[in-house]
Amino acid sequence: MKLTREANAILGRTSIGMLALRSGRLPLVNPAVFSFAGGSLWMTTSRYAAKTIIAKRDPRAAFLVDGGERAVLLRGGLEVFDPLKVSNDIRAVLEGPSFFLGMAGYALRNAPFVAGYALDLARLPREWMPYNRVVLRMRLGDADIVKGAPFPSAQAARVPAVPAEVSRRLAGVSRGYACWIEGGLPVVRPAFWEVDHGQVSVAPTSGRPRSGAPGALVVESHHRFRPSRMVGACVRGSFAASNDGAAIAERYGIEVAEVPPVMDLKPERVTSWRGFSITTAVPRPARQLRVAEG
Repeated sequence: MKLTREANAILGRTSIGMLALRSGRLPLVNPAVFSFAGGSLWMTTSRYAAKTIIAKRDPRAAFLVDGGERAVLLRGGLEVFDPLKVSNDIRAVLEGPSFFLGMAGYALRNAPFVAGYALDLARLPREWMPYNRVVLRMRLGDADIVKGAPFPSAQAARVPAVPAEVSRRLAGVSRGYACWIEGGLPVVRPAFWEVDHGQVSVAPTSGRPRSGAPGALVVESHHRFRPSRMVGACVRGSFAASNDGAAIAERYGIEVAEVPPVMDLKPERVTSWRGFSITTAVPRPARQLRVAEG
């Protein structure tokens, strides 16, 4: 698939994107280092990672590359190439030079991350060792330029149900990412966000999920080349209508009129990561609701 000049420019100057998958009812969104070559998007991950397991079950995916005031949303189907499976090796060979050129492009483009990964090698969990890595390839179905935002610095906000260190590291992050399902495929948008007494408010820069739709908010602190120093959280739940943008306006120091349409996100599960350590928790209100529902 050929991309526009603007889309190629955004992909060329950005190293990390947000990969969204359909994990049952609730979408799951994770950051991923990538390269774009031969009309496909290329990534690597652990064969034990949640994204690998989900992609094998449901390959429908979206990938947002945020270029600031503009972003590129890529959508399509994921393929998993596992070098420890003979059938996958044969499939890679049958792909011809495109597979090997894609992986060579990934290694060259992301050399700093490959070097950072090597620096952490002695401390890597077994499931993230090189022999346990697989290749993810997204074959593109469509690509769109979507609206971003400059995102001014923001007051601290605490992501619910995450370890204290993760909460502290994410408190001042102003740029979030909202995800929901549209036309059977995930949609991801840059988003303003705020948390007040456990209530999560999200304002995507464009588009809006319907009330009651399952969705997610991702907040992430990147490191330039050390995967072990990346910290983030994915809050998953259901969106609810909201007309109150005052809390977001106050957090970002902007006028209420400047805030895009706001939705509340009722958290049901929160997955957080600090390097290669991943935890999942159920927020207290969601636990209480489950008990009340029997």
